[in-house]
Amino acid sequence: MDNKEYIEQLKRREQALLERIENMPKTINETVELNTLGFVSVLLEQAKKELEIVQDKLSASGNIED
Repeated sequence: MDNKEYIEQLKRREQALLERIENMPKTINETVELNTLGFVSVLLEQAKKELEIVQDKLSASGNIED
């Protein structure tokens, strides 16, 4: 995979993570069971961490691409 394909893959992953993070508060608001709330909160934190990693990689790849 060349650098351009890698960047496109990272951008798609970033968009998917942003969409998932955006939808999670709605899920949390609709949930009444505490164990489910805890699980969704963990998923939200994991998604945010993964998003940060992807954005760091995109930033680093952007510098290489120039």
